[in-house]
Amino acid sequence: MYKKLYLLVIISIIIHGTAYAQSARKTIAVDTASHTNKLNEVHIKARKSAKIRKDTISASLKLDLPILQIPQNVISVSSALLQQQGTLELKDAARNASGVYFGYNSTPFDNSAVLQIRGFQGFTTLNGMSRRFSYGASIDDEALIENVEFVKGPAGFLNANAEPGGSVNIVTKTPAQQHLNVVQTAGSFGLYRIAVDAGSAVKPRGFSARFNVAYQHKDSYLDFLKTEKYVVAPILQYNFSPGTFVLAEYNLVRGEAKNGASINKFRNQDDALKDAIRLNYSDAPGLPKSFAQNETGRFVIKHKFSDNWQITSQTSYLSAPYQTWYMTSKGSAVNFDTRGNTLRRASYTIGNGNTVNSQLFINGKLSTGSVKHQLLFGAEYTNSKDSISLNNGKVEFAYNKNTYINSVDPALVRQTTRTVKINNNTFLKSGFLYDNITLQNKLLLTLGARYTMYDNDRFNTTARGAQPVKAFKQHAVTPRAALTFLADSATSVFLLFDQSFVPQSGLLATATDPITKEVSSSSAADPQRGNDLELGLKRNWFQSRLLTTMNGFHTTKTNVLVTDYEHAGYVKQIGEVTSNGVEVDVIGNITDKFSISTNYTFVKARITKDVDEEQLGKELSQTPQQILNTWMQYSIPLQNMASVAFSIGQVTQLKRSTSETHEYIPNFTKFDAGISYTTDRYFLRLLADNLTGKRYMSSGDILLNDTGGKNYYFIEGEPFNIKVSAGIKF
Repeated sequence: MYKKLYLLVIISIIIHGTAYAQSARKTIAVDTASHTNKLNEVHIKARKSAKIRKDTISASLKLDLPILQIPQNVISVSSALLQQQGTLELKDAARNASGVYFGYNSTPFDNSAVLQIRGFQGFTTLNGMSRRFSYGASIDDEALIENVEFVKGPAGFLNANAEPGGSVNIVTKTPAQQHLNVVQTAGSFGLYRIAVDAGSAVKPRGFSARFNVAYQHKDSYLDFLKTEKYVVAPILQYNFSPGTFVLAEYNLVRGEAKNGASINKFRNQDDALKDAIRLNYSDAPGLPKSFAQNETGRFVIKHKFSDNWQITSQTSYLSAPYQTWYMTSKGSAVNFDTRGNTLRRASYTIGNGNTVNSQLFINGKLSTGSVKHQLLFGAEYTNSKDSISLNNGKVEFAYNKNTYINSVDPALVRQTTRTVKINNNTFLKSGFLYDNITLQNKLLLTLGARYTMYDNDRFNTTARGAQPVKAFKQHAVTPRAALTFLADSATSVFLLFDQSFVPQSGLLATATDPITKEVSSSSAADPQRGNDLELGLKRNWFQSRLLTTMNGFHTTKTNVLVTDYEHAGYVKQIGEVTSNGVEVDVIGNITDKFSISTNYTFVKARITKDVDEEQLGKELSQTPQQILNTWMQYSIPLQNMASVAFSIGQVTQLKRSTSETHEYIPNFTKFDAGISYTTDRYFLRLLADNLTGKRYMSSGDILLNDTGGKNYYFIEGEPFNIKVSAGIKF
């Protein structure tokens, strides 16, 4: 049904766009009197490289300031750079900002819940609105993304639940100029994708619209796994005047996986990265379909009173149902005895997340004598209802890794029993006020705070019945203070102190049944509190085409949660973690032909307080100590506004910590490259990922077994693969 719908929509748009293009096409004029052809004058111009970064943040970040004046490391990546790199999901964009990476994610969907920044969990927002609060799948797609904003450190001005490590804001496509673009992509592992982006120009008064649709099929380098993705995103805007408008937006992103939805691998130290890369013990033909879906609605009202004052109201609703199926051995990932035998059974997870988020904020400018004030104040409300159910198969299937016969009986594999169900209802109310004060033109003082109230009701249901977990109402004030010195129009130095407050919905296993080993009682985790201190330097180069940011940070966070591997669905809460580090970001265009995005991070995140003294000094698991990313493109202009561009990129992660002290998953460096040909109307692009075919762990963990040997839980990076994209503008 989805495929037919998308095919009809795409065909109708292409036919309409082609007819429009043909009617508008200019032809050579003929002078019938002299019977001579009048040729149009030809101009040869060089095509400039597209700008790969933004100079200002989006309105959804609320601060009405240029990036140079924001006392924080903020990187705004344009869609032009994402297209250069062949970005299809948010995780592909992480290479463009220091300290940002994705942790252990066992599903083929782009699950932003495993986003990590500076050693801590990162939050993802959509247009400055909460994507999720606790449970709920997150799935994104390039068809929605206009640009991506990486905000390092706490950002109380963004939303109520700000992580001390940082957050990522996705800015969706909205009406801008009249256009109709069609892009088709094909590549390795059966990749096929078609995307259509159509829009009308924004009028001073009247309606404008934009519509994005995409369909994608992709198999995997892992046996049996096949995925499909569907995207529909209509947007309608009405302008009462150039500064006053209402906007209604709907986004649907749905990913489906056949034969299972697990991409994780469990291997001992002798087999890790050494066996055949395609081997997939967790998926099986016969498993029901898995899916993750995000359905988002947003309504925005913006009114500009004058050049100095404006008010914005926006409300969103997110529905995020999901279900995953895959095979396990009893109690853990698929593992074998010495003869390669095991008994596999199904693992079935089903959940849903529903979030209503509403924001009202005012931006204003005023002066008190010689002192200038730039104000931001407002309020926010979030209501999140989430549920998750973990189920195990009742039937066990004999399995041998040497015969590698993975199929299961569809009727038998569906027979499951629930181990735990968690319902989580969360309410957040907050108000905020920030003042950016200009003193003597070159000195900016930022003062402000957010007050947040949190209420949570939760039930944990096991075979023993429902167990309400008492969650106290919590509240917090999170102040923010910063000093920025503008050395000149292109250079700023900033000192920032910021705090964060993150309510947590994780469950702690407080007691287990001595016979069944199932959790018999649990308690709610305490909220996280964070303190962040930063010193940084920003500078624009080459007429503001290139931005460099260098900063150091000292961040502490209490009540940090880590996965409880002994009890599925539960977490452990350690005392305090301290993250110290330095970051360097360079992004922009050096010349009209040469662009670069490169960054470096050194971070040391370790436990500084814990009830278990043996944990003191231990590095926070799954945190790379060093990350180095680079992407460069050089364009050569041709005649008729055409150009050919060559790209090369690299990703390096070093000394990635695990759950075991002083044990690390292997370092890796991978190289990518691309070549493209572009004209005014169309482009052709070839991208190659992992040029050397290096086998590496994109994320993972280590647990020692009873004999001291290493067991690796990891996601393997994709082998050498290519993508070819062709696009046309009508």
